[in-house]
Amino acid sequence: MKVALSWLKEFVPIESNVAELSRRLSVAGLEVEKVERIAPAFVGVVVGKVLKVERHPDAERLNLCEVEAGSGERFHVVCGAPNVTAGMIAPFARVGARLGGKADGAGGNGGNLEAVAPLEAAVIRGVRSEGMLCSERELGFSDDHAGIMSLDRDAPLGTDLTTYLGIEDTVLDIAITPNRGDCLSILGVAREIAALFDLKLKLPKLDPSKLKPVASNGEGAMSPTVELIAADLCPRYAALAMNGIRIGISPLWIRRRLALCGMRPLNNVVDVTNYVMLELGQPLHAFDFAKLDGGKIVVRRAGDDREFVTLDQSSRKLEPSDLVIADQQKPLAIAGIMGGLNSEVSDSTSSILLESAYFDPITIARTGRRLGLRSEASYRFERGVDRAGQVAALVRAAELIKKTAHGREGAPLIDVQPEAAQRSEIELDLARLRALLGVELQPGEVKRRLQSLGMTVTGGKKKFVVVPPSFRPDVKEFADLAEEVARVNGLEEVPSAMPPRPGGAPAQDQRRNFIRLSRELMLGCGLTEVKTLAFASPQDNRVFPGLIVAPAAVVTNPLSAELSELRQSLIPGLIAALRFNLNRQADAFHAFEIGKVFFGGDSGVLEGYRLAGLGYGQTVFGGIGQPGINAGFFTMKGVLETYFEALGFTKQVEFTRADAESVSYLHPGKAAAINLEGQRLGYVGELHPEEALRLEIGNDCVLFELDFAYLIAYRPRFAAVAAPPRFPAVRRDMALVLDHDVPAKSALDAVTRIEAPLLESVELFDAYEGGSVPTGKKSLAIACRYRAKDRTLTDEEVNRAHAKVVEQTLRSLGAELRK
Repeated sequence: MKVALSWLKEFVPIESNVAELSRRLSVAGLEVEKVERIAPAFVGVVVGKVLKVERHPDAERLNLCEVEAGSGERFHVVCGAPNVTAGMIAPFARVGARLGGKADGAGGNGGNLEAVAPLEAAVIRGVRSEGMLCSERELGFSDDHAGIMSLDRDAPLGTDLTTYLGIEDTVLDIAITPNRGDCLSILGVAREIAALFDLKLKLPKLDPSKLKPVASNGEGAMSPTVELIAADLCPRYAALAMNGIRIGISPLWIRRRLALCGMRPLNNVVDVTNYVMLELGQPLHAFDFAKLDGGKIVVRRAGDDREFVTLDQSSRKLEPSDLVIADQQKPLAIAGIMGGLNSEVSDSTSSILLESAYFDPITIARTGRRLGLRSEASYRFERGVDRAGQVAALVRAAELIKKTAHGREGAPLIDVQPEAAQRSEIELDLARLRALLGVELQPGEVKRRLQSLGMTVTGGKKKFVVVPPSFRPDVKEFADLAEEVARVNGLEEVPSAMPPRPGGAPAQDQRRNFIRLSRELMLGCGLTEVKTLAFASPQDNRVFPGLIVAPAAVVTNPLSAELSELRQSLIPGLIAALRFNLNRQADAFHAFEIGKVFFGGDSGVLEGYRLAGLGYGQTVFGGIGQPGINAGFFTMKGVLETYFEALGFTKQVEFTRADAESVSYLHPGKAAAINLEGQRLGYVGELHPEEALRLEIGNDCVLFELDFAYLIAYRPRFAAVAAPPRFPAVRRDMALVLDHDVPAKSALDAVTRIEAPLLESVELFDAYEGGSVPTGKKSLAIACRYRAKDRTLTDEEVNRAHAKVVEQTLRSLGAELRK
């Protein structure tokens, strides 16, 4: 939102410098992103008066003008403008003036005036010219070069044009958050400044009683009517008919302010509607009244009207639920977004109907997003305009159209509002406010701050009842009021401390603790947390269907064709993040995500909760200073085993061979299904080579995805943090020769099941085939660690315990010791 400082000063007496003003606005939530100083595109131009105009003796298209520039000074000027007349007040560039700025419609930025040669006296067709009468283009105001720029009759002669027009200005570019639609106007920002600096706000006096219809003088009777059919989407619609309109160029001051705020001037009627929108925040629209069938406005849903041509000459496809403004026969506008070409105000327009309405923000946002159509009006309607500002905006627009387009009211103002807006009351407990903010504020100070923001405050010393103004639909509850109280004087006054919690600490949230623990464990395993978009392409959902086979949830208004469905798996987002890093020369990427997935169904969209991870390139599992290990199936399996062990249910988890059809995107020989007490929990495996080739991933990429909701519902026993053991462990190894088909896990389970009190842990550290190992056999090397809690073990104790373990292992597995 671009805001001209000179325009703001019409509503509030700003005395602070621009730096302090920007700082206070920014800390209050209206971040000033840029400050632009506007300078004139000229130097040495004054207000002059044309006293006499004569034909040039040697040129038919040139005139000899006598110009007065104040203090009795008179100059002879040769001028070729067709509109120059005696008595005209116009900009006059003296000899020595500089005209060098680029026309930008906002008074110019001056360009590099120092590099422009000063204006010199010249002899034109034998006549000396002592200056120049200037057009708007020569002054940098616009591209209009058809004639001399005309100034008001009462302009003081000899006055510097920069001073007279107030060209020097400052424009603040403010980032408005989506909840602050009230600040998308000059008046809205002025309200904020008045509250922040404790200044008096000068509100415009807009009295509807001043609108008095005038007889048509033979132009045809104007008797417009409004029928509000879709009152749920448009609870208020106001309209004003005006006739006697003369379409033309707007005055310079309107065009300049529009340009300063980033809008392009068009004509005096359209410019007025835009001017009022910028000033008061209420979008308006002007219909050519002669193009309205029966002079009737109907606010309804589109229904059977499926195509509509908007002002940008594009054909738009409407849905039956879209809100349109129509007459008795046809749509005239897509409500709140853009008008139609069939009711456009043109040069031949002599009567108009001004629209000022309140539209449901969600409806406008949904339609605009689906059509890919945004406008300054829809930008404001989406964020919520003042529910009580429709009539005031019409009064202001009528006032300006009378001045700029010679219009007059052709019929009484129409204001259709089936039900008045309900004003909400919010209770503000001062003790609760103090506990939340952590700062002591007197009741009178709290009341003053809220009232400075336009709120009605009643009540006693302990509690207030606050009624937000109609232009603040975002203030809905106690927390909103607390934020308003805090930001008026700046958040600097709020101490950096945790506020006290009455009634002691809250009960532990097991679900939140589980998520936090899972996140910490994944980070501890060397994975970085990422957050990806919840949208996916149809192809991604087909290739990576997730853990549940179900229809995809289709997005009604997708951001793009590639994001037209909700994701069914977290894997596509992780792969997209991997490719993003690979494209930026990264050689390793290890990440995880905890998030939701979505599925379509007869009962609507269903949600699931997942934990997924990805590994690519070298890991640091070997420790600091140790050589890295390339990510693969076993590295990620190790991450998951560490995760399950920390959660305290390693024995309940089983890794089995994955069904190739269920997870076709995984390598058929390097993938495993993960089961928790017999129920499918997820998968882990390396990406299928064909998918890796399609996705342009050169090295091994390993993935896993778990049903996180099932993990939470399982309510595992969290592993307690134990103190480090006081006594050392003693390691003994054994190498078993057993059948090739016996899984390594079976061997480890056989050792673990042995009742040996001193046996602390069992680990597989080597698997070997060939050499001295017979054909059809394999060798598994297993490390057994023994430890006692109350003493250091002797070799004799360890040897005796280990011999028992070896004997029972050989018997249960039918294995032999490798020699």
